[in-house]
Amino acid sequence: MIQLLREILEILVIVHGWGLVHRSVKPSSLIRRQSDGRLVLTGFGVFKEIGSQTARSPEPSQIFANGVSAYISPDQLQRQVQFNTDLYAVGVIGIEALTGLSNADLSALLSGNHNGEIARWQIPASVSPELVTLLNKMVHPDSKQRYQLATEVLDDLNRLKPRSDSTEPDTVIPTAKRNQSRSPLPQWHLSHLGGVALAATAGMLLLLVSRLPQRLTAQYFQHQGNQYLQSQQPDRAIASFTRALRVYPDATTYINRGMATLKQGDPRSALADLTEAIQQNPSSPQALYQRGNVRFELGDRQGAIADYTQVLKLDPNFTAAYVNRGNVRADLGDEQGAETDYTEAIQLDPNLAEAYLNRCLSRSNLQNHREAITDCTQAINLQPNSVLAYQNRGLVRRRLGDAVGAIEDFNIAIRLDPEDADPYYNRGLARVELGDNVGAIADYTAALTHDPTHVLAYYDRGVARTEMGDIPGAIADFQQSAALCLDSGKMGCYEDAQYQLTQLQQQFATPMEESLQTP
Repeated sequence: MIQLLREILEILVIVHGWGLVHRSVKPSSLIRRQSDGRLVLTGFGVFKEIGSQTARSPEPSQIFANGVSAYISPDQLQRQVQFNTDLYAVGVIGIEALTGLSNADLSALLSGNHNGEIARWQIPASVSPELVTLLNKMVHPDSKQRYQLATEVLDDLNRLKPRSDSTEPDTVIPTAKRNQSRSPLPQWHLSHLGGVALAATAGMLLLLVSRLPQRLTAQYFQHQGNQYLQSQQPDRAIASFTRALRVYPDATTYINRGMATLKQGDPRSALADLTEAIQQNPSSPQALYQRGNVRFELGDRQGAIADYTQVLKLDPNFTAAYVNRGNVRADLGDEQGAETDYTEAIQLDPNLAEAYLNRCLSRSNLQNHREAITDCTQAINLQPNSVLAYQNRGLVRRRLGDAVGAIEDFNIAIRLDPEDADPYYNRGLARVELGDNVGAIADYTAALTHDPTHVLAYYDRGVARTEMGDIPGAIADFQQSAALCLDSGKMGCYEDAQYQLTQLQQQFATPMEESLQTP
């Protein structure tokens, strides 16, 4: 029964997405197509024809007499039709399937709803309380207390845990049969042309709506997922994209779900989705680009470079792929290759601040400091509030021996983002070069306040404390630095800290031994 509800609701998601309200959902308007087993919702055109013939609401006695009263909500009786009018009818179908009540008994049970009372129905032992709550909310007499959208019901329905002891009665939906013989065409007179037009309109609507093309259904859920993603709701976005993929798997939806799982902090699931997207469409630069980003995040640098390179074969003007491939190459120590990639990006987009910013560092690492400063300055001109641009230019100035100019840049970076630990650390290094160990220690301490795991700040504060004669403080800093390096698997860093620690412990131990030996 739950699967039946899910199928009907997924149809209504699309119908409501088109701005349509069916207004006559009932078991007889549901047919299971023989060709593929899919559920079909019929009755759109017929209802419109009836609704267009009268401007008056039918009397309740007439509705009860014709046997469809159970599926009509109180608000529909007052001609206040809205999306959850259809949801009311689906809820009644669910109760009917669980209880086995006849139409007349259902009408009697739900008649209180039309007086604002909540119906009380006998609940089979096999039905979970959560499902009962869901159905009661669907058939609430007050439309404001009812579910407003089919997607909301689906969300709650999908959260229900299946019961192993369930004995819900099977719900049989009529199967549409294929015509075994051709029927003769009717002889229409001129007076019937209006009816022909109406029938044609109804037929077209039925064709478009009741068959519900898979791609259109998927597009709706994909659009819904994108909206959730934009509103920072990755959980709901993933659920919507998953629904879309069940109906019609395609590369774009896999990419979008991958981005949602990445926002959730699950790069490995994102990698799986992006790989599936590439299998669906090997010529998708976007899928390859995003997979390259995820591979870089997971530490697969060669895989990332391979993806970015393939992107550029497919689309030589994909600027971001040049920048990110340059970043990976720089991370691997290939500064020359990185500089080449950044230059390609700048040629494609002369206003791309990130490319100038990154080329600044690569050129400085290649000892082209003057050109590096020019690049960093251009990045600042393009993005005057870029903390990294001022930091990088400060680093280059310090390498050129301009410690005062470097401190000026670090001061601006700190004003732009007082919570960033790196400008404090870098300013501390510049102060050491000016002989200001006290100021350097203060900056390293500030860096550690904002980032207690800043390995280099501990290490360099240990060096400065050693210069100041604070051996116990220096030992504590080197011990912390060594521990952090070991935790992160940086063995070179760990060995450097251990060396400094051993030297200090030996120096500190010798005076202690001499003082103990003195009579």
